[in-house]
Amino acid sequence: MVPTRPASSPRRAAPAVAARRAVLAGVVHLVALAVVVGDYLRVRDRLPDPMATHFSTTAADGYSAAGSFPAVVVPLLLVTGALMVFTVQRTSGRVATGAACAVPALLAFLLVAVVEDNAGAASAARVRMAPWQLAAAVGCAAVAGGLGALLAGRDGAVPAGGRPAGVPDRLDLRAGERAGWARTVGSPVLLGSGVTVAAAGSVLLFTAGRAAGIGCLVAGVVCLAAGALRVTADRRGLTVAPAYLPWPRLRIALSRIEEATSGPVRALSDFGGWGYRVRAGRTGVVLRSGDAVRLRLSGGGEFVVTVDDSATAAALLNALIERERR
Repeated sequence: MVPTRPASSPRRAAPAVAARRAVLAGVVHLVALAVVVGDYLRVRDRLPDPMATHFSTTAADGYSAAGSFPAVVVPLLLVTGALMVFTVQRTSGRVATGAACAVPALLAFLLVAVVEDNAGAASAARVRMAPWQLAAAVGCAAVAGGLGALLAGRDGAVPAGGRPAGVPDRLDLRAGERAGWARTVGSPVLLGSGVTVAAAGSVLLFTAGRAAGIGCLVAGVVCLAAGALRVTADRRGLTVAPAYLPWPRLRIALSRIEEATSGPVRALSDFGGWGYRVRAGRTGVVLRSGDAVRLRLSGGGEFVVTVDDSATAAALLNALIERERR
């Protein structure tokens, strides 16, 4: 078996940067967990049992055993933290890092507010959550997200386009040699939407109802999961799939590709937005503006996917196409 030779990428995010951002996200979640559990332990002897854990606009309307509070909070923050760290590690994006800091800040503020509102109450039925606490929670999340993005540092600049120096229009593959290329691309729009919807779900859990809150949280997680795609070029062609989900999957076979090139794409002006886009004679998966692989298809038309290091992907595809047609 001939080993696969991975295509190199001068523009791949440095592992140290991705690791630092993932550590930052993990630390913020652990701090949030410590704050919530620490506050609960500090006042647990003053909590009514059961305690109020869900609120309408005027009064508490949901209750849980006071002793079960840590059993709910600890898994919630640990699972959320694991998902956020995984997202940051795979995308290494500044927006994802900010989001990974905003979510635990929001949850921690609301959970501490629940504990403090219950502390000293003679009866859980008398506990109230003031509207200003919800506004303050959102503000706390915004500050934490901003600080997280600031500590994450700048993302690498997206090139204006054109083939980078040293990257040929096709790679030189030896007879029988196999080669593959893969990159992950993230969407600031989808990641931001996921954080917003998840944050709204966290608020709704305490105000509007568990069904609405859980629905928003699930939708937010789906947006976050779909906010990053894995783009692969190999002997099967070009494949685009979610980075964290097994489906859906889109593949353009080598037999359908006439030529692969790279160049800049502007999401709004070229395709009218983000996501899976269809224009006259062109289709594309556009998660952001910037570098993109462009495929001229044998049946006419063009397929485009925005991804870093597109010149290397195009060069590999051209080499594979040429070898297949010999």
